[in-house]
Amino acid sequence: MNIERTFELTIPGDEALLHAPEKVFGGRPPFETMTREGLRLQGALAADVPLLGQLRFPFESELVLGIGTAQLEPVLPSPIPDYWAEIAGEGRVEGENLRYRITVRLHAEVPPADKWGGKALRRMAEAAFERTLNRALNQLQP
Repeated sequence: MNIERTFELTIPGDEALLHAPEKVFGGRPPFETMTREGLRLQGALAADVPLLGQLRFPFESELVLGIGTAQLEPVLPSPIPDYWAEIAGEGRVEGENLRYRITVRLHAEVPPADKWGGKALRRMAEAAFERTLNRALNQLQP
């Protein structure tokens, strides 16, 4: 199962903050953790999902810095876990603000649904994932 959402966020800040996404997003829901080594950003999205409990979606992205800009390019994990995320996006300085456009893709290995009960459970799990992701992303707005 794959769920993708793109959102925009504008917050006060300067180029130094733009080039430090771990300071902007680290520790703020839905980002459970976020660390940086060089230009490699690692972390996890965490969410309570009905029917499944709390899930962690680890991610890794490469940071590309420019003058007044920053981009995140997802790095695929190896091996691929059952639950993981891709975080991609771009940010730029606009006056005294930082403007971000971020795409989050959640990947979850859900058992195949062969019968109608399994299909209904899968649809409920997909809807729960989507609601949880939307709620968590809305929390990032200042």
